Amino acid sequence: MDEQELKELLYRYENNAVTEQERALIESWYLQHRENDLPEYTMEERMEDAEAVWAGLHQPNNNKKIVRLLLRIAAAASLLIICTFGGYRILHNKSTAIKVAKNRTNDVAPGGNKAILTLANGQKIYINDAKKGVITHQAGIKVTKNKNGQIVYLVSHANDADGTSDDVNVALAYNTLSTPRGGQSSVTLSDGTVAYLDAGSSIKFPVLFHGNERRVAVTGQVYFDVVHNAAKPFRVDVKGQTIEDIGTSFNINAYDDEPVIKTTLLSGSIKISKGNKSATLVPGQQAVTLLSMDAIHVKDVDTEEAKAWKEGYFLFNNEKLESVMRKISRWYDVDVVYPDDQKLDVEYWGSITRYGNVSKVLNMLQITGDVRFRIDGKKIIVSKK
Repeated sequence: MDEQELKELLYRYENNAVTEQERALIESWYLQHRENDLPEYTMEERMEDAEAVWAGLHQPNNNKKIVRLLLRIAAAASLLIICTFGGYRILHNKSTAIKVAKNRTNDVAPGGNKAILTLANGQKIYINDAKKGVITHQAGIKVTKNKNGQIVYLVSHANDADGTSDDVNVALAYNTLSTPRGGQSSVTLSDGTVAYLDAGSSIKFPVLFHGNERRVAVTGQVYFDVVHNAAKPFRVDVKGQTIEDIGTSFNINAYDDEPVIKTTLLSGSIKISKGNKSATLVPGQQAVTLLSMDAIHVKDVDTEEAKAWKEGYFLFNNEKLESVMRKISRWYDVDVVYPDDQKLDVEYWGSITRYGNVSKVLNMLQITGDVRFRIDGKKIIVSKK
């Protein structure tokens, strides 16, 4: 069975669409080292067996791929956390299952589809409150909200059927779609390009593109599926740098609280310009830039990490605790408090859904045994065990 077949098998398992033989094959990975046949195999028990699964994989070079696939098995086995101290190892707790310190009613629900559309005249439309169908008309464009809550800009006349115009006399009308902390949204621009916004992000764009380019500006984290048009390149401005598509899907992470800007290419090609420096990326590469420098560092990366948020899960790849908690803070709209006198040098590798309450995510992180979390209203207090 190759990797793709295994992925498909695990996807069907998660959706309860496997045969009994296939179910037995998957669950044997968890049960093969288990001495007692318990009637109920709980999440805590599965987590304890994670080390046995790891030990039973005899192909070290494939460990990451196999464990990543295992992470997708059903909600009951949604996460294996690997804590790195110079190398990979699974830490576990053989005693009583660890619980995040919280009151039963003191939990935080995950984020969801929330956004504000600000029109050229300053009018604000709260997308959650808007009814499905046509929201407004602007400059020959019909703005709609579809059944999935996504915003779509549709050309309502034939002259500019591709969502662009060569008429330089067309009045530029800009709209801005923004998401709060704890929100996400997407917008299909007039040219068919789709922008997906993570929590605490925004995109400013013309209602109708005109002239010899299509240019937008973003903050936060935005994933683009660009409709390529060689005659009218698509350009994204973000914090002093410009990304130009050459038929592309790419992700930009440019939050104010992140130390660098990361632009990751998933398909096609993009050119990044900053000051007098530029670089062209191929799929599987990421450009990293600093606000204070024009230098552009290009490296090969796992693109799954860049698109994980859009597909509904957190993915941690040798990620430090502080970076993990910034993601949690934005998505759950919580503040994170650290102890002043303790150094928490912890890194994580693993994945978990973004659609569970925050206590579930914190429980998974806490299984390492090196940090503890306490939920206090809209605060998460982190301390060393």
